[in-house]
Amino acid sequence: MSHSPGATLATLVTVAGLVACVALGLPGCTTVSVAVPGSVALPAAFTEAPDPAAPGAGQDLSQWWQNWDDPELTQRITRTLQANPDLRLAQARVAEAHATGRIADSALYPTLSAQARAARGVTDLRSPAGLPDMSPGVDGYLAGATVAWEIDVFGGRRSDAQAAAAVALGAEEQMRGTRLMIAADVAENYFAARGLQRRLQVLDRSVDTVAQLLRYTRARRAAGQALPFDVDRVSEQLDALRAQRPVLLSQISVRERRLAVLAGDAPQGTAALPAPAAFFVPAPPAGQLPSEVIQRRPDVRANAALVQAQAAKLGSAKAELFPRFYLTFLGQDGRLHLEGLPALSGSGGLLGVGVQLPIFTAGRVQANIDAADARLQAAQANYDMVVLRALEEVDNAYGVRRGLDQRNATLDTVVATARRNSESAVRLYEGGLRTLQDVLDARVDALRREDEQVQTQTGQAIASVQLYRALGGGWPAGRATNASE
Repeated sequence: MSHSPGATLATLVTVAGLVACVALGLPGCTTVSVAVPGSVALPAAFTEAPDPAAPGAGQDLSQWWQNWDDPELTQRITRTLQANPDLRLAQARVAEAHATGRIADSALYPTLSAQARAARGVTDLRSPAGLPDMSPGVDGYLAGATVAWEIDVFGGRRSDAQAAAAVALGAEEQMRGTRLMIAADVAENYFAARGLQRRLQVLDRSVDTVAQLLRYTRARRAAGQALPFDVDRVSEQLDALRAQRPVLLSQISVRERRLAVLAGDAPQGTAALPAPAAFFVPAPPAGQLPSEVIQRRPDVRANAALVQAQAAKLGSAKAELFPRFYLTFLGQDGRLHLEGLPALSGSGGLLGVGVQLPIFTAGRVQANIDAADARLQAAQANYDMVVLRALEEVDNAYGVRRGLDQRNATLDTVVATARRNSESAVRLYEGGLRTLQDVLDARVDALRREDEQVQTQTGQAIASVQLYRALGGGWPAGRATNASE
C-alpha cells in the first residue's frame, strides 16, 4: 500500500474535520473569548496646551528635530539612529519575538515527517514457552510518512499564536520608543552643549570687559586717581570669572562624550562641536489632543499589545478545561521478508484518532487560569498607569515650556535694562557721580543677566525636546522597525 505526502495531508484534513464536527457537533473551531477591562477615560484637551490656532499648529512630529532647521543636529540624530547599541539590542529583541511567534503558529498545522529503513541479516525472535526458538533471516526495506496533528477545536493553540503575535507587536513598539528616547537624548545633550558654549562666549566677554576695567583702574591708580583697594577689587572679580571657565569646558566635554557614546563611538578623542549658530527654538506644537497622543505614543501602544497578549494567554489557559483531540497517520510502503515467518512479512499503515480530557489535575488547570487572569489584571493596571503618566508628562512639558517662554520674554527687558545701566554707570563715573565699584557692579550684573538668559533659552530648547517626546513624536505605528533607518 502506497501513500504520497499530498494524499496523506488530504486524508488528515478530512478526518480532522469529521472528528471536530461529529465528536463535538461544532461548525468549526472556536477560541475562548476573554473580556479586557476598560481603561482610563481620556480628557478632551490638555490643560497647559496652547490655543489650537497658536503658532505651531499642524507641526509634523514624525521627525520633530528638523523643526530647528539645524543641519548639525539632524546629522547627529540620523547617524546615531544608524549605530546606537540600544537600537541594535531592540532590533534583536524584535527578531526574537517574531521567531517565537512563528514557533507558536507552527502548532496550528500538522507535523509531517518521513522515514526510511533497510535491513538485512539475522534476528533472534524468542517464542512463547513450549515452542522452539527461531532465528529467521531479514531482508527488505520500509519507507513512509508520519503525520501528527492536534486539532485546535477550542482555540488553545490559536490563543498561543495570538499572544505571541501581540508580544511581537509590543517589541516593535518598544523599539519605536527606544528610537524616540535615543533621538531625544541626542537632542538634549546637543542643546545642553550648545548652551554651555554660548555661556562660555558670554563668560569670555565678561573676562575681556573686566580685564579692560582692570587696565583702566591700574592706569588711574598710577595717576593717583584710584586706590590700591580699587585695583584689588577688580582683580578679584576677574579671577573669579576666569575660575568659571574650566568648569564650563569640562561640562561641554561631558556632553560631547555622551553624544559620541550614543552614536556608538568611543568617548575618548571625540571631535569638538563646532561654534554655536544663532539661537532658535520652534514654537510648541499646538492643537494636540489627548486621544491622538495616546494613540501615537509607542510606550502606550506597547503596553496595549501586552494587555492583548495576556488576554490571549488567559484564553489559552481556559481552553485547557476542554478536551484535546489528536490525529495520527502512519503510512508505510516497501518490502519486508522474514524467512520462516511469512505472516510478519509485508507493509501497511495506521490511522489513529485520540482525545484527552482533564478529569482530575489537583487544581492545576484552574490555578493556571487564576494566575493568567491575575497577569491580565496586572497588565491592564500597568497600561492605565502608562496612560495616566503620558497625560501627566504632556501637560508638565507644556507647562515648563510656557514658564520658560515667559521668563525669556521678561529677561529680554531685564538684559536690555542692565546694559543701559552699565553704560550709564561708565558715563556717571567719568563725570565723578559714581564710584568705580558702581561701574564694576553694573557691568558684571549686565553680563550675569545675559548668562541667565542663555540658560533660560537652553532650558527652552530642552523643554521642547521633552515636549516632543511626551507627545510621542517620532515614527508612526506600522512603520518598519529597522535600526538602520
